[in-house]
Amino acid sequence: MIFTARTSVLLVLTLNLALLSSCSKDTEEPPVVSEDLFINEVYSNGAGADWLELYNGSSAQKDIGGFFIYDDVAARYTLPASTLIPANGFLILICDGTATGLHTNFKLSSEGETVFLENKSNTLIDKITFPLLGKGQSYGRFPDGSSTLSISGSPTEGQSNGDTEAPAFMDVTRDPLVPSTSSNVTVQAQLISNTGITSVTLFYRLTSGSYTAIPMTLAGSYYNAIIPSAGTTGKMEYYIEATNSAGKSSTKPVDAPSDSYSYLLNTDPLPQLYINEFMASNTSCCPDKSSGTDEFDDWIEIYNAGPQAVNLAGMYLSDSKYNPFMTKIDKDNPTATTIQPGGFLVLWADESKSQGPLHLGFKLSADGEDVGLFYIDGRAIDVYTFTQQVDNVSWGRSTNGGASWKAFTTPTQGASN
Repeated sequence: MIFTARTSVLLVLTLNLALLSSCSKDTEEPPVVSEDLFINEVYSNGAGADWLELYNGSSAQKDIGGFFIYDDVAARYTLPASTLIPANGFLILICDGTATGLHTNFKLSSEGETVFLENKSNTLIDKITFPLLGKGQSYGRFPDGSSTLSISGSPTEGQSNGDTEAPAFMDVTRDPLVPSTSSNVTVQAQLISNTGITSVTLFYRLTSGSYTAIPMTLAGSYYNAIIPSAGTTGKMEYYIEATNSAGKSSTKPVDAPSDSYSYLLNTDPLPQLYINEFMASNTSCCPDKSSGTDEFDDWIEIYNAGPQAVNLAGMYLSDSKYNPFMTKIDKDNPTATTIQPGGFLVLWADESKSQGPLHLGFKLSADGEDVGLFYIDGRAIDVYTFTQQVDNVSWGRSTNGGASWKAFTTPTQGASN
C-alpha cells in the first residue's frame, strides 16, 4: 500500500473514530432491568412542590428501602429502610432537596430532565425523561407502568393514571391584548394534542356576573372563540375547559373558575407621566441602598408633568412594548409610589421585587431595548426604545417631559434634567 498525505489523514481519522466509539461504549448508560417498579408520573413546574410517583406493577408488596433514585449519578438518594409500596400501589416522593425520608436530595428541573431508579445492587430498573411542563401539568405512563408516556393536564398524584391522559394546554392568547369597551376579543387556545378532544369551551363574565359558555371551533392548530364587546367598563374574566372522549377534562388556568384570565375595560384619562431618564449599565454610579449595601442596579426615573399627584400603584413597567403587564407596581405603600406634581420617582430594574414596591421584576439591557410605563388596564402611558448604552451614563430627556433625548455623563437621578 502506498501512503499519501490524504491516506495518512484518513487513517488518523479512522483511529480517532474507533477510540471515540470505544469510549462511548464505556460511558453508555446500563440497560434497564425491569422489576415491575416504575417512575410512573412526574410533576415539575419549578414552584417548589415537585414530586415523583412510583408504581408497583406486581401483585406483591415491595420493600424498596435502600433503593436509589437520582437525577445525577454522583449524588444518588437512598430511600429509607422499610419503605413499602403495596401491590399495584403507589408511593410519592417529594423532590425538594431536603434529603429527609421520602423527600429527595434533589429538585426537579422545570426545563425537563432524566430521573433514574436503581435497586440495592445499583442495577438500573427504570428511568424517565420528562419535558418542560406547564403549570398544573404532569408527565406519566398511560396506563400505569406502560411504555406510553404523555403530558396530562390533570395530575393524578398517588392514584392510577388510567388509560389516557387529560387534555393539556400549550398556550392561550387574546387579541387585542389591551381591549377597549368596544372591542370584540378573539381568544385562542392550543392543546398539546387534539386527538380524542370532544369539546373545548370558553367561559366569560363581566364584573363578577354569571359565566356565559360558548364552544370554541378548531381552525388549524388553534381553538377560537370571540368574547363580544362589553360596551361598558368593568373587569372581564374568562377561562377555557377541554374534554376528551375518555371523559377527562382540564381547564386553563388550572384552578379555574376560582382563578381566571382577565382584562380591565377602562376609560380613565391617562396621567401625564413620562419616562424621563434611565440607566441601563450601572457599574459604579447611583447606588441602590435598599438591601443595606450599595448595589449598582439599573434604574428608571418617572416624571409627573400633571397638576395632580399620581400614585403608580397598580400600573406596570416593562422592557417590552409587546408585554405591558411585565411588572405591576405594588399597592401596599402609596407613600412610596406617589409622585407629586412636577416631581420624580426612581424605580430599580434589578429583578428583586422582594426588596420593595420600587423594585421591578426585570433588568434593562445595555445593548438596547424598550422601556415602558403602562396604565392599570395596559394602555401605554409612555414607551421609549433605546439603543446601546454606555457604563454609568444615563439617557434622558433634554428637558423634563420634553421630546428630545441626550446622554447625561453626570446623571440627574430623581432630580430635574
